[in-house]
Amino acid sequence: MEFVFGKKVFQSEVRKASDLKPVLAFPEALKEDFDAYYMFRDSFKTDEEAEIIRNAGLRYDYTVIPPNNIGGESIKTYGHYHPEVVRGFTYPEVYQVLEGEALFILQKPSNGKIEDVIVVEGKKWDTVIIPPNYGHVTINPTESDLITANWVCRNFSSIYEPYTKRRGACYYYINGEWVRNRNYDDAPEIRFAKPKNVLDVKGDMYDLVYTIEKLEFLVKPHEHQEIFENAFEVV
Repeated sequence: MEFVFGKKVFQSEVRKASDLKPVLAFPEALKEDFDAYYMFRDSFKTDEEAEIIRNAGLRYDYTVIPPNNIGGESIKTYGHYHPEVVRGFTYPEVYQVLEGEALFILQKPSNGKIEDVIVVEGKKWDTVIIPPNYGHVTINPTESDLITANWVCRNFSSIYEPYTKRRGACYYYINGEWVRNRNYDDAPEIRFAKPKNVLDVKGDMYDLVYTIEKLEFLVKPHEHQEIFENAFEVV
């Protein structure tokens, strides 16, 4: 798949359905492989904007998740954690829903257990902050394409192994219902939340390239704790 962004053209990385088998509720239900989602990493409209983004230590990505399900489980991303930037703070991330609707399931590990699970419902133009110390999965629960963008620090690699080890997040979204993943003995009840526009984004989040200092929290989360404290409204 190609992505035309401004005057630039980007080619996708493809995550196949078979790549997701280690984190599916029913991997045996996958009978025929298909493209699960498409990722366009390090996107920019102009070379000048690319320089601004890189000088800030950031990356802008774009993801397309077509509707589908495997054994009734809504199609989703693999799920990952981020490494620590300083002691006690992993790198955060911020997403925006550009088309469709998304469910973001966030989980926070502590001392070998999961101490918090939040499901954030994102609709078009919503910005959803992934706070430090949370792993996350993006789910397309609809019959339409889900298109998201995200800003993230460019100087780390995501950590997938904990999701592989426990076969996904601590809940699956199956036939419109949340089903506990029995590989987690310690999973708490889900807290449901709506995102708050703490970054005061109006329209396309990419335009933050012109006020890139607003995104400093992505590389120095320990200096911007107020952003994370106000990121959600629990419902």
